[in-house]
Amino acid sequence: MSKLVHVNKIEMIRIEELTPLKVIDSTSCRFERSVDFSQLEIKELVGVVVEDSYDNNQKTYTTTATFETKCKEPITSRHLAFRLTSVDGRQYMIGTSSRPYPIIKEKNNFPEKPNDSTMKTVTITWKAPLPMLLVI
Repeated sequence: MSKLVHVNKIEMIRIEELTPLKVIDSTSCRFERSVDFSQLEIKELVGVVVEDSYDNNQKTYTTTATFETKCKEPITSRHLAFRLTSVDGRQYMIGTSSRPYPIIKEKNNFPEKPNDSTMKTVTITWKAPLPMLLVI
């Protein structure tokens, strides 16, 4: 029986502040000391997909997280990493302190009809030799 993982919290941090993060193995990491993340306000849950593929005979993972927020302010920083927290308390990292960095794409709706959604959709894509990392 598979166990569902629902992500209900997402936080961001600048890459420069992520030096306490140490990758333990190909699927997990840990923090050597505490760091301050900024929580993003989201509507409902964060959708996450991790896909693998082979590029030049090397396995590459593409982690994509999508969420909606009512915050209309754009995310202007380019070098960010993200910590996701699931309903059961497990935490995951998208991005590390080294390249490649996650790419942030925003779709900011200003609807023409009153009943259309005004929510901003944010998509974070991280293509790297590592999948989304479990924080231990």
